[in-house]
Amino acid sequence: MNTKLIYLASAQLLLSLILAILVTFFSYKIFRYFLVKKYKIQLDNFAFALLSSSILFSVGYIISGTLQPAMNVIRILGQQTQSSLELFFESIQYITLFVGIGFVISSVTTLLGLFIFTQLTRKVNEFEEISKDNKAVGLITGVIIIVIAMFVKDSTILLLESFIPYPRLLIN
Repeated sequence: MNTKLIYLASAQLLLSLILAILVTFFSYKIFRYFLVKKYKIQLDNFAFALLSSSILFSVGYIISGTLQPAMNVIRILGQQTQSSLELFFESIQYITLFVGIGFVISSVTTLLGLFIFTQLTRKVNEFEEISKDNKAVGLITGVIIIVIAMFVKDSTILLLESFIPYPRLLIN
């Protein structure tokens, strides 16, 4: 039995659970605050629920990509550091950085995607239609957000990989 692998898997499971709860909660609160306040959307609005669900999925999907680079950092730091306390604090720094970058990228791409999409469809005011509970507009707008997230996730992971302190290879 590989105890180091068990600890690593347990840490990843705990990290995943904590991140999922926090990211989902804060994403929902932030987007709900802005959309409900600006467009006076009722909370029992199904079109709004479709859009909110898509936004939450998209943010979670992009941020889920931060877990593998974070675990790579922990593995590399585990090989380079002697102290468990030092490993813990360095790992927390990288994980915070990765999740922060992932959250910013997912939020910006969602907002930018919504903005560009609404500018391209000038004949339809999506948020006005969503406030009227137009389910079709809520669904289409939500799917646009999900597709944007699918395109952005790999680029986000690649960006995070650039922060990993890989050991330098000495070639003579």
